[in-house]
Amino acid sequence: MEPASITTALPSIQATPAAAAVGGLVFSVYFMKKMFVDKKKAGNPNLRMVPEVPGLPVLGNLLQLTEKKPHKTFSNWAETYGPIYSIKTGSSSVVVLNTTDVAKEAMVTKFASISTRKMSKALSVLTQDKTMVAVSDYDDFHKMVKRHVLTNLLSPSAQKRLRSQRDMMVDNISAQLLAHAKSNPEKALNFRKVFESELFGLSMRQAIGKDVQSIYVEELGTSVSRRGIFKALVLDPMDGAIEVDWRDFFPYLSWIPNPSFEAKIEQMHYQRQAVMSALIAEQKQRIASGEVNGIVLTR
Repeated sequence: MEPASITTALPSIQATPAAAAVGGLVFSVYFMKKMFVDKKKAGNPNLRMVPEVPGLPVLGNLLQLTEKKPHKTFSNWAETYGPIYSIKTGSSSVVVLNTTDVAKEAMVTKFASISTRKMSKALSVLTQDKTMVAVSDYDDFHKMVKRHVLTNLLSPSAQKRLRSQRDMMVDNISAQLLAHAKSNPEKALNFRKVFESELFGLSMRQAIGKDVQSIYVEELGTSVSRRGIFKALVLDPMDGAIEVDWRDFFPYLSWIPNPSFEAKIEQMHYQRQAVMSALIAEQKQRIASGEVNGIVLTR
């Protein structure tokens, strides 16, 4: 694989499996500060106010958002209030965009505002203060990272160069499906587990040229299996990203400690950094030995 920086390698390990796993009835849900809408309203008297979902004083609609992934709730509200509506989460009011077309328009015309939105405490830690391309502000860093990803992974030349790796993934998936059909023809197969594993292997090969099966992590004092690597780099950050800290909804109470939440997120962050450090160290050794040519993986 050609030389690559963090902007190529890390998103490939973390974002590729995550992006493949996310989906649902609501294709896109984006949040914007209501104050932004109010300012536009003041500047344009013909701009209509969006419908507001009724809620409770102080709490707003928090008690109605009981799921960590409230896509179904958003969809149900969209049937009543339309594709654009306002909800109140504690002390903040936000606008929910509930259709692909509306979300796309907002991302194109208002991206500068959306990209500078405030992150939750969990996301601030797990993204290292917006250093991941998917959540970074729309600035020179975002443009540079996106350019590296497109050039090294998604450009026509990169697609051609990496074709054999994609073919390997398809062959591996097909082999597992055929083996299951022969050995357990009457038993259902969870295809997601097969696809998830092979997709992670593909991202590892594209990022560092090798599907690492096990690695010793000095900070943890133990060897971590392939599944453990996947958990530390993908599953835990995805779970942590939707962890709720009630202080995010009431900033004026942020001085109150929430030790269990903080410990959980920090532990996820520490384990991910430890695993990444081990992968970096191993990759440097492979480069020094001439096993690979100039692939640099950086935290």
